[in-house]
Amino acid sequence: MRSFIATMVYELHPDTPPDARKLLRAHLVGRRWQDRHDGAPMPSTAVWIRRSAQDHETTDDLHAACARELGEAAAAVARAGRPIQVTRAWIQVSGAGTYGLAALARPPGG
Repeated sequence: MRSFIATMVYELHPDTPPDARKLLRAHLVGRRWQDRHDGAPMPSTAVWIRRSAQDHETTDDLHAACARELGEAAAAVARAGRPIQVTRAWIQVSGAGTYGLAALARPPGG
């Protein structure tokens, strides 16, 4: 069995209410997606996950599984009676290497 890191960034329709946005994120976190890294929050529409793959699975299979989970989470929000539309998503599945939040320079006093 192999291990991969998948990062997903999604965009919601501008009319998506804040409670639907929060509920989507909660559904993703409930599916083992992480919205924090080393205790620091991820950007508001970014999540990541460590995924295992069987020997016969490819990164394409993992990519499709990530997209499916996003769709299922959005459908769960809609079933809860909240309007939601995922307009775009970016998914990156990677093997060995580094990952994490970028260390950004902070302005003095910022």
